[in-house]
Amino acid sequence: MGPVLFRAVRLKMMTGIQGGVRSLMRPALFRVPHPRMADVLPVVSALALGALMLIGYDLANDGLVSVLLWPHAKVAGAFYNITLPYQNGVGYVALERDFIIGPACMGVRFIVMLFCMTVCFFNRRFNGVHKITFFTLSLIGSVAIGIFASCVRILGSVPILSTGQFTAIHAGTGIVIYLVTLVGVYVLVNKVTGKPNTGNSITGSTVTDYNAACSTASGGSHEKQ
Repeated sequence: MGPVLFRAVRLKMMTGIQGGVRSLMRPALFRVPHPRMADVLPVVSALALGALMLIGYDLANDGLVSVLLWPHAKVAGAFYNITLPYQNGVGYVALERDFIIGPACMGVRFIVMLFCMTVCFFNRRFNGVHKITFFTLSLIGSVAIGIFASCVRILGSVPILSTGQFTAIHAGTGIVIYLVTLVGVYVLVNKVTGKPNTGNSITGSTVTDYNAACSTASGGSHEKQ
């Protein structure tokens, strides 16, 4: 009677452990991940702020536009040793070189795109107050990098003013500069922030729990024997 009872108890114990392991493994393999509200909120906030930035810039008056384009005018003026007075409704006009730094030269759409990309892809790697810090730094950094990229585009476009294909070359140069900047920022932020925590994945805590369950089962079997 003893050996029969022992085998019955052992079979029941092993069946329970196997069932627990299967229930442990199944969610990791087949569940659909649900994003945390703490990760969704910064993304929604970034998209909403980006939309407000676009609308606000389109409605900006000459006073605000002149302030926002001031870095571009100063860089171009210092680089080419020219003066660029501001004309209402037009922008900064370079009389010596016959070109204008207008509202479209700000690159506000690129700034919004860069900001939203950074927050959407990387905010989940931070928790608590670090999310707010990363959100703020992403906004400031996107503005600074956007202004820098726009200044590079302006400086590179001035020498081709006399060509007959200025519009096409200027547009193509802008696409290349902005695309390279986007990719470069993505690679840099990805390297600096590191990979996201994968503790809840099939290769993380689930495997650890599985190994622990197997070890417990093995230990329990030896003790019974």
